[in-house]
Amino acid sequence: MIMGMSFGRGVLFHDRNVLACAEVKDGVIHTWAEKMTLKTIGKLWYRIFFSFPWYYQLFHLLLAGYVAAALVNPGWAVVDPMWVAVYVGGFHFVFPKMMKKFHGAEHKVFSYPGKKSLAALPQIAKADIVNAGCSTNLVVWFFTGFLLSVWFLPLAGSIACGVGGLLVGMFGDRYVRKYCGVLYKLSAFFQKHFTTKEPDRLHLETAIRSYMLFEHIREVERQRSA
Repeated sequence: MIMGMSFGRGVLFHDRNVLACAEVKDGVIHTWAEKMTLKTIGKLWYRIFFSFPWYYQLFHLLLAGYVAAALVNPGWAVVDPMWVAVYVGGFHFVFPKMMKKFHGAEHKVFSYPGKKSLAALPQIAKADIVNAGCSTNLVVWFFTGFLLSVWFLPLAGSIACGVGGLLVGMFGDRYVRKYCGVLYKLSAFFQKHFTTKEPDRLHLETAIRSYMLFEHIREVERQRSA
């Protein structure tokens, strides 16, 4: 199964075997691909974390410091540090603008039913920005569990219910999608209005190049195993 992920400088597509990435550096699109290893996963998360604007990084550093201080001395906590977990759960809603555009480009590449190519860029730009398999679905499941329980459970218990909801959405998707359609419609609404933005040509071309590289490598692997 092909999966996509966006970050502040680009888009990547991967399966269990290989990861292909296209990212923008100084206005130029660079592509690279590697077999899926622990080193590659580390490389991926490094790019995600350090592609945020400086003020996001500073804020996250302060949050991490606050949680660490609260663990050392609970008396220093002004608000329950568990709220940081709620912030992490809802981070989709506060993606930086550039990341939202790359996210939108990733979705449009997935939505376009034809062959992904630079020649098809105008058609891909018109494709649906909502992706039925987007991780926003899991965010909605998390907050469904959290909001249904936060009124009568301690915060830690409510977060546990949120994680439980997330696990339901993750492992029971093929079943709950049939009976909980309203949650997926809510996810589609959030994707369209909050977690993505209409991409510019640069974002679309980056996503297309990433997908093309992934398809090329997968085809090479097929030929080798044939």
